[in-house]
Amino acid sequence: MIRMAISGTGAIAERAHIPALQSIAGVEIVALQSRTTEKAQQVAARLWRNRATQPAIYADFAEMLGREQPDAVGIFTPNYLHCEYALQALACGAHVLCEKPMAPGAAAARRMVDAAAGASRVLMVTMQRRYGGFEAAVQRALRTGAIGTPNFIRARLSHGGPEGWAPGQGWFLDPQQAGGGAALDLGVHVVDLARWYLGEIASVSGYTARTSKPIEVDDTAVMLLRFRSGALGVIEASWASQPGLSGLEIYASAGRVMMGYPRNELSIVGADGTPVPGYSGEELAAQFDVRDLLAPFRALAQNFADAIEGRAIPTPDGLDGLRAVEVIDACYRSSRSGRHIDLSR
Repeated sequence: MIRMAISGTGAIAERAHIPALQSIAGVEIVALQSRTTEKAQQVAARLWRNRATQPAIYADFAEMLGREQPDAVGIFTPNYLHCEYALQALACGAHVLCEKPMAPGAAAARRMVDAAAGASRVLMVTMQRRYGGFEAAVQRALRTGAIGTPNFIRARLSHGGPEGWAPGQGWFLDPQQAGGGAALDLGVHVVDLARWYLGEIASVSGYTARTSKPIEVDDTAVMLLRFRSGALGVIEASWASQPGLSGLEIYASAGRVMMGYPRNELSIVGADGTPVPGYSGEELAAQFDVRDLLAPFRALAQNFADAIEGRAIPTPDGLDGLRAVEVIDACYRSSRSGRHIDLSR
């Protein structure tokens, strides 16, 4: 049994990560920690109907680690706490599942990767879109060469802002606690998919702005990417989109992908415009339920448990999280300087 402690009881933890972890056989959530015990107690009461099975409640992270000695820790706090808490957990011998972005900046993310390697512990980042049914189908099509060699990607992830789906969590708009705005909050998801699909990113030109909100962080970002393969890409992230929109296009030597957009559909076609065998809407519908919004979170939680037990390779791992944050860092630097940023390593 993997004894797991949770830090952070905000909207994404309560609605997605905790329910997903509760569904995994072999995982027991033994403690919840929040900056206020009242919030943690409220979440425990809502998600554990049997009071006898509710986890222990803590306000102090270090105290929770010391008393519970968990096998694993889920860190779903404001961004500025990710690195500090991950380092503490890894030092205590715990595996770590960390909410995205992995850290507000690349230097902190690198410290987390190095600490996990030094402790020989699993470090995973909750960029769960890799586990979406459509997203995984696109990866399969690219990996198997079903549409040839990809040469261009355009992807957008946008909504009206965190105040809409997580009211009261004002830390998202605080540059000291969040580290950035829409580029960091939403952009890491899309950058991770772009890198998963097309490989390592060689350079970034970025633009960030406050287009419609009186806030201190960016509400809109655009990134122009050049991949090591020579492919190009455009990434868009926005908190100023009403209604929101998620969309992906990939163009390749022998076909095209279109995913999301208003009808939340997937089209993978060959050069002649006909559906690629195995990827029609009917065939994909038989493989997963697009209405099951928690399915990607459950799959990620299962991978985390399996990786701890040595049955799977963790994905996205700490290095994936670091690479995504490096690209976002480059976007902000490019926006400030007006120059493209070389990521050659």
